[in-house]
Amino acid sequence: MILIEKLIEDASHDMLNPVLNFDIAKKDEELEQIASAVSFYLRAAEYGHDTHPTIVYTSLLKVARCFEDQANREQSVSNALLQAIQYMPARPEGYFLLSRFYERSQKWQECYTFAEMGMMYTTRLDQLPADVEYLGEFVLFFEKGVSAWWLGRKEESLKIFYDLLKQDIPDHYRSTIKYNIYKIDPNAII
Repeated sequence: MILIEKLIEDASHDMLNPVLNFDIAKKDEELEQIASAVSFYLRAAEYGHDTHPTIVYTSLLKVARCFEDQANREQSVSNALLQAIQYMPARPEGYFLLSRFYERSQKWQECYTFAEMGMMYTTRLDQLPADVEYLGEFVLFFEKGVSAWWLGRKEESLKIFYDLLKQDIPDHYRSTIKYNIYKIDPNAII
């Protein structure tokens, strides 16, 4: 395990290195030093713009995540996610995170739209250098299913949820889907 002190010392000799800045940001985030993490993620995004696209993209997604738990930072969250999507529009993670952000904000059309857009980019994926809570294509379908119900598309929502239950998905998604099906149709057989 690399200590934060060692990373900072290394960065002091190579301050424009996007990888070192990214590594420091990840470590700061682990240590719940959120302001510092945001600063280093932004530096990684700036310094890696022309040379390290996945670092830049992931950094912008992580900035959004850092702001997500803070009160009154909704604009910062959506800005960071939109910048990530603009930077690498052919990746699904940003679309998922923005769709989930809109779901949590109860902006159902936006949730549905960004889930649908993200579904176009799920086929070829390189691993990102950090976890950004994207678990696979099914999370976009989940967001689409939730928002479809709120948009008055009950049958579409139920079809998506039943299709998801046939997949190998994490238990917390499976139980949420079953709960949603029951709320939509209390007579449903699950």
